Amino acid sequence: MMEETNHDTLKKALAKLPGYTPAPVAWLAICERLEEAPLQHAITQLPGHEPDEKLWELIERKAPGRKRIFHWPYAAAVLLAGFIGIWIWRVNRQPAVFYSQIEIDQRLQAHDVLDTDVQYEKLKAYCETETPVCNTGEYKQLSAEFENLHAASAQLQEVIGQYNTEPELVKQLNSIEKQKAAILNEMAKMI
Repeated sequence: MMEETNHDTLKKALAKLPGYTPAPVAWLAICERLEEAPLQHAITQLPGHEPDEKLWELIERKAPGRKRIFHWPYAAAVLLAGFIGIWIWRVNRQPAVFYSQIEIDQRLQAHDVLDTDVQYEKLKAYCETETPVCNTGEYKQLSAEFENLHAASAQLQEVIGQYNTEPELVKQLNSIEKQKAAILNEMAKMI
Protein backbone atom coordinates (compact mmCIF):
# COMPACT_ATOMS: atom_id res chain seq x y z
CA MET A 1 0.00 0.00 0.00
CA MET A 2 1.32 3.44 -0.98
CA GLU A 3 1.48 6.25 1.58
CA GLU A 4 1.28 9.99 0.93
CA THR A 5 4.73 11.58 1.08
CA ASN A 6 3.53 15.06 2.10
CA HIS A 7 0.81 13.92 4.44
CA ASP A 8 1.08 16.94 6.79
CA THR A 9 1.05 19.45 3.94
CA LEU A 10 -2.01 17.81 2.44
CA LYS A 11 -3.76 17.78 5.82
CA LYS A 12 -3.09 21.53 6.31
CA ALA A 13 -4.25 22.37 2.79
CA LEU A 14 -7.49 20.44 3.26
CA ALA A 15 -8.12 22.20 6.58
CA LYS A 16 -7.81 25.62 4.86
CA LEU A 17 -10.46 24.83 2.25
CA PRO A 18 -13.57 26.96 2.80
CA GLY A 19 -16.88 25.29 3.56
CA TYR A 20 -19.65 25.53 1.00
CA THR A 21 -23.33 24.81 1.29
CA PRO A 22 -25.15 24.73 -2.06
CA ALA A 23 -28.43 26.60 -2.53
CA PRO A 24 -31.67 24.62 -2.14
CA VAL A 25 -32.27 25.16 -5.87
CA ALA A 26 -29.20 23.04 -6.60
CA TRP A 27 -30.66 20.13 -4.63
CA LEU A 28 -33.95 20.46 -6.50
CA ALA A 29 -32.10 20.41 -9.81
CA ILE A 30 -30.23 17.28 -8.73
CA CYS A 31 -33.50 15.60 -7.75
CA GLU A 32 -35.07 16.51 -11.09
CA ARG A 33 -32.12 15.08 -12.99
CA LEU A 34 -32.28 11.90 -10.90
CA GLU A 35 -35.89 11.47 -12.04
CA GLU A 36 -35.01 11.59 -15.76
CA ALA A 37 -35.84 8.42 -17.68
CA PRO A 38 -32.35 7.65 -19.10
CA LEU A 39 -30.80 7.81 -15.62
CA GLN A 40 -33.53 5.66 -14.12
CA HIS A 41 -33.01 3.10 -16.87
CA ALA A 42 -29.23 3.13 -16.34
CA ILE A 43 -29.67 2.63 -12.59
CA THR A 44 -31.74 -0.50 -13.17
CA GLN A 45 -28.90 -1.90 -15.32
CA LEU A 46 -26.23 -1.47 -12.60
CA PRO A 47 -25.09 -4.64 -10.88
CA GLY A 48 -25.71 -4.90 -7.13
CA HIS A 49 -22.71 -5.13 -4.81
CA GLU A 50 -22.52 -4.92 -1.06
CA PRO A 51 -18.99 -4.03 0.12
CA ASP A 52 -17.53 -5.74 3.11
CA GLU A 53 -18.13 -3.97 6.43
CA LYS A 54 -14.40 -4.06 7.22
CA LEU A 55 -13.70 -2.05 4.06
CA TRP A 56 -15.88 0.83 5.31
CA GLU A 57 -14.20 0.74 8.71
CA LEU A 58 -10.80 0.89 7.05
CA ILE A 59 -11.82 3.88 4.93
CA GLU A 60 -13.26 5.68 7.95
CA ARG A 61 -10.10 5.11 9.99
CA LYS A 62 -7.97 6.59 7.21
CA ALA A 63 -10.15 9.70 6.79
CA PRO A 64 -8.64 12.53 8.87
CA GLY A 65 -10.91 13.96 11.57
CA ARG A 66 -13.88 11.78 10.63
CA LYS A 67 -15.73 9.54 13.02
CA ARG A 68 -18.26 6.95 12.11
CA ILE A 69 -21.73 8.29 12.87
CA PHE A 70 -24.01 6.04 10.81
CA HIS A 71 -23.72 2.57 9.56
CA TRP A 72 -24.06 2.37 5.79
CA PRO A 73 -27.59 0.84 5.77
CA TYR A 74 -28.92 3.60 8.04
CA ALA A 75 -27.33 6.32 5.94
CA ALA A 76 -28.87 4.82 2.80
CA ALA A 77 -32.30 4.72 4.46
CA VAL A 78 -32.02 8.39 5.52
CA LEU A 79 -30.91 9.40 2.02
CA LEU A 80 -33.77 7.48 0.42
CA ALA A 81 -36.28 9.04 2.83
CA GLY A 82 -34.89 12.49 1.94
CA PHE A 83 -35.35 11.90 -1.78
CA ILE A 84 -38.88 10.63 -1.24
CA GLY A 85 -39.67 13.67 0.91
CA ILE A 86 -38.37 16.06 -1.73
CA TRP A 87 -40.34 14.25 -4.42
CA ILE A 88 -43.58 14.44 -2.39
CA TRP A 89 -42.95 18.11 -1.64
CA ARG A 90 -42.33 18.85 -5.31
CA VAL A 91 -45.52 17.08 -6.39
CA ASN A 92 -47.67 18.81 -3.76
CA ARG A 93 -46.39 22.33 -4.31
CA GLN A 94 -47.96 22.76 -7.75
CA PRO A 95 -50.93 25.09 -7.28
CA ALA A 96 -54.38 24.04 -8.36
CA VAL A 97 -55.94 26.06 -11.15
CA PHE A 98 -59.56 27.12 -10.80
CA TYR A 99 -61.67 28.87 -13.37
CA SER A 100 -65.30 29.72 -13.93
CA GLN A 101 -67.45 30.79 -16.81
CA ILE A 102 -70.21 33.36 -16.63
CA GLU A 103 -72.74 33.75 -19.39
CA ILE A 104 -73.58 37.38 -20.10
CA ASP A 105 -77.23 38.35 -19.90
CA GLN A 106 -77.78 40.48 -23.01
CA ARG A 107 -80.68 42.30 -21.35
CA LEU A 108 -78.24 43.81 -18.84
CA GLN A 109 -75.89 45.17 -21.48
CA ALA A 110 -76.01 48.85 -22.35
CA HIS A 111 -76.73 49.77 -25.97
CA ASP A 112 -74.87 52.44 -27.93
CA VAL A 113 -78.03 54.31 -29.00
CA LEU A 114 -80.88 54.58 -26.53
CA ASP A 115 -84.54 54.91 -27.59
CA THR A 116 -85.06 58.01 -25.43
CA ASP A 117 -82.22 59.79 -27.22
CA VAL A 118 -83.71 58.95 -30.63
CA GLN A 119 -87.13 60.29 -29.56
CA TYR A 120 -85.54 63.45 -28.15
CA GLU A 121 -83.77 64.10 -31.45
CA LYS A 122 -87.14 63.79 -33.25
CA LEU A 123 -88.70 66.32 -30.86
CA LYS A 124 -85.79 68.72 -31.40
CA ALA A 125 -86.19 68.42 -35.16
CA TYR A 126 -89.92 69.11 -34.82
CA CYS A 127 -89.20 72.18 -32.67
CA GLU A 128 -86.85 73.56 -35.28
CA THR A 129 -89.89 74.17 -37.49
CA GLU A 130 -90.65 77.11 -35.18
CA THR A 131 -93.40 75.57 -33.06
CA PRO A 132 -94.33 78.28 -30.50
CA VAL A 133 -94.58 75.80 -27.64
CA CYS A 134 -90.87 74.99 -27.91
CA ASN A 135 -90.01 78.60 -26.97
CA THR A 136 -91.92 78.55 -23.68
CA GLY A 137 -90.04 78.51 -20.40
CA GLU A 138 -91.60 75.25 -19.23
CA TYR A 139 -90.59 73.42 -22.42
CA LYS A 140 -87.03 74.83 -22.21
CA GLN A 141 -86.82 73.73 -18.56
CA LEU A 142 -87.88 70.18 -19.51
CA SER A 143 -85.36 70.22 -22.34
CA ALA A 144 -82.57 71.31 -19.95
CA GLU A 145 -83.53 68.53 -17.49
CA PHE A 146 -83.44 66.01 -20.31
CA GLU A 147 -79.98 67.25 -21.38
CA ASN A 148 -78.70 66.86 -17.80
CA LEU A 149 -80.09 63.33 -17.60
CA HIS A 150 -78.61 62.56 -21.03
CA ALA A 151 -75.15 63.66 -19.79
CA ALA A 152 -75.53 61.52 -16.65
CA SER A 153 -76.62 58.56 -18.79
CA ALA A 154 -73.60 58.98 -21.08
CA GLN A 155 -71.21 59.06 -18.11
CA LEU A 156 -72.81 55.97 -16.61
CA GLN A 157 -72.59 54.13 -19.95
CA GLU A 158 -68.88 54.97 -20.08
CA VAL A 159 -68.39 53.55 -16.58
CA ILE A 160 -70.33 50.41 -17.47
CA GLY A 161 -68.16 49.86 -20.54
CA GLN A 162 -68.61 47.17 -23.15
CA TYR A 163 -68.96 44.27 -20.71
CA ASN A 164 -71.19 45.13 -17.78
CA THR A 165 -70.38 43.19 -14.64
CA GLU A 166 -72.25 45.34 -12.11
CA PRO A 167 -76.06 44.89 -11.99
CA GLU A 168 -76.32 47.96 -9.73
CA LEU A 169 -75.01 50.20 -12.53
CA VAL A 170 -77.65 48.83 -14.91
CA LYS A 171 -80.34 49.62 -12.34
CA GLN A 172 -79.09 53.20 -12.15
CA LEU A 173 -79.06 53.49 -15.94
CA ASN A 174 -82.63 52.13 -16.13
CA SER A 175 -83.75 54.68 -13.53
CA ILE A 176 -82.21 57.52 -15.55
CA GLU A 177 -83.84 56.21 -18.75
CA LYS A 178 -87.26 56.11 -17.03
CA GLN A 179 -86.82 59.73 -15.93
CA LYS A 180 -85.81 60.69 -19.48
CA ALA A 181 -88.87 58.90 -20.87
CA ALA A 182 -91.16 60.73 -18.42
CA ILE A 183 -89.70 64.09 -19.46
CA LEU A 184 -90.11 63.19 -23.14
CA ASN A 185 -93.76 62.34 -22.53
CA GLU A 186 -94.31 65.74 -20.91
CA MET A 187 -92.56 67.47 -23.81
CA ALA A 188 -94.58 65.52 -26.39
CA LYS A 189 -97.85 66.41 -24.61
CA MET A 190 -96.99 70.08 -24.88
CA ILE A 191 -96.51 69.88 -28.65
